[in-house]
Amino acid sequence: MSTISYQNKNFLIIDNIKPSHDILRKFAMSLTSKQVDSTLYAQDVIPMCLEKQYDIIFLGYDLGEKQKNGQQILEELRISEVISRHCIVIIITAEVSQAMVLAALEHKPDSYLCKPYSLQELHTRLNKCMAKKVAMHEIYSAIEEDDKNLTITLVNNALADNTPYKMECLGIKSRQFFELQKFDHAHQIYTSLKDSSNCQWASIGLGKIALQKNELANAETIFKTVIQEHPLYLPTYDWLASTYLQRLNNANAEKILEQAIKLSPRSVVRLKKYANLCFENEHFEKATDAFQQVYNLASNSIHQTPENALMFAKSLAGYSADLPLIEAKKMNNRAFAMLSQMNKNYQKADLKIQAHLLSACLFENIHDYIVAKSKLELGLNLLDKERQNIEPDSLTSIADSLTKLNRNNKASQILMYANKQHANNTNSSGKIGELSHQQLNEGQTEKAQKALEFSKQLFEEKEYNKAMAALNEALQLFPQHTGIKLNLLQVLLTSYEEDKFKIDDLKKAKKIILELLNISKGDEGYNRLKKMKKKYQQLAGI
Repeated sequence: MSTISYQNKNFLIIDNIKPSHDILRKFAMSLTSKQVDSTLYAQDVIPMCLEKQYDIIFLGYDLGEKQKNGQQILEELRISEVISRHCIVIIITAEVSQAMVLAALEHKPDSYLCKPYSLQELHTRLNKCMAKKVAMHEIYSAIEEDDKNLTITLVNNALADNTPYKMECLGIKSRQFFELQKFDHAHQIYTSLKDSSNCQWASIGLGKIALQKNELANAETIFKTVIQEHPLYLPTYDWLASTYLQRLNNANAEKILEQAIKLSPRSVVRLKKYANLCFENEHFEKATDAFQQVYNLASNSIHQTPENALMFAKSLAGYSADLPLIEAKKMNNRAFAMLSQMNKNYQKADLKIQAHLLSACLFENIHDYIVAKSKLELGLNLLDKERQNIEPDSLTSIADSLTKLNRNNKASQILMYANKQHANNTNSSGKIGELSHQQLNEGQTEKAQKALEFSKQLFEEKEYNKAMAALNEALQLFPQHTGIKLNLLQVLLTSYEEDKFKIDDLKKAKKIILELLNISKGDEGYNRLKKMKKKYQQLAGI
């Protein structure tokens, strides 16, 4: 078939349909001398990709009821960066609906294969993907290292050598210029390509530059033109919505996102943005419907958060009083089920308080005042007990619910306390509470800070077990603190690196990495986690 060799490549097969799974596994085994890994279950994928650096992943789309689908897995793999740009991901599916295809393509698989397919076709696709990965290897590595100037140099070299991937190289080059704020250089590339076939990204680039220069009318015109000419190019809708928001036109931002969602209803990020806009615009019925879709789609995915249940209940509280009683009770039961599951999953005091207060609002809307009063009292009692352990942003949300329940005095007290905590954040540079956005009482903050400083000293003295104990003590006070977790992760990896018999330390390190995978690029610990993920993979024997 081809001279491309896969002898030393690591393959991963993800497919819950056994005949298809077995065919893909045999195909992979015929190409590589390495062990071929496979799983029928979506929940295995992230831990497996953390343990081993795969070169090729064959990813089934439909992985069974109540499991993540292939789109959600690919999105999680990309966001968590447990696979590199060098990894080939080919999605294989029997579903060919526009909504599914558009949703999957938004997360950029290297190829997309529809059933039924032949192994000859799969091999051809794979060879094409591999040829590109080999040719672009150095460029992709520079992008992963976030070395923009090196990336530009390597792209220029590739273009001088007449690379067959000219358009992608120009796209990469323009993006580096844009991120370096060299807008004139980026503008030159975008302008030269905006009328070329399949270069909608160039027109979007011109719109993004217009946004940066605050030329909002120009940006709006550019994005509208792209939508008119390429209505299925979904990123344009997001940029036009951003433009409307900058022009303080929330109504049009809501409308344009609604258009995009009709085309591709499975993007959780876009759907959540739309739902929040509907809520802000007080279109509570639309918001409730959208948040219900967010809740369902986010289940078992990287987007599963307590906010999904809370926002559904908040939206419903905004209009359920106007519903027929039977319909309102039916919707209430849906909200109660979501809030109950949220509390089981997260076990946090502030979430329990908000669940009680939102339930009280919903019961009041159906005139069940006795139960509403009971839920309110439960929420207030827990609030009085846990107030000093709750983040300021959560206190603000709690105050909002209290206002809806006509408890304005209590709401004012909570807002005053939250504002004081925000002020403490500003004035406590370098303290634990500021870094974690959690303000406990001063004694606890001081205790955690001392534990951190003591652990650093123990780490330098190579007293790793004692350093872990000190960090775990700090984590008991600040269980969501990213910085403490990263410190503990560093100690665990170093401990295992020096003594390979400490397998438990490596297992604990893996658990922390999985907890922190959702850190975004803008977060303080992002680059540190990225380095430690690579170190973990090296230590795990890759």
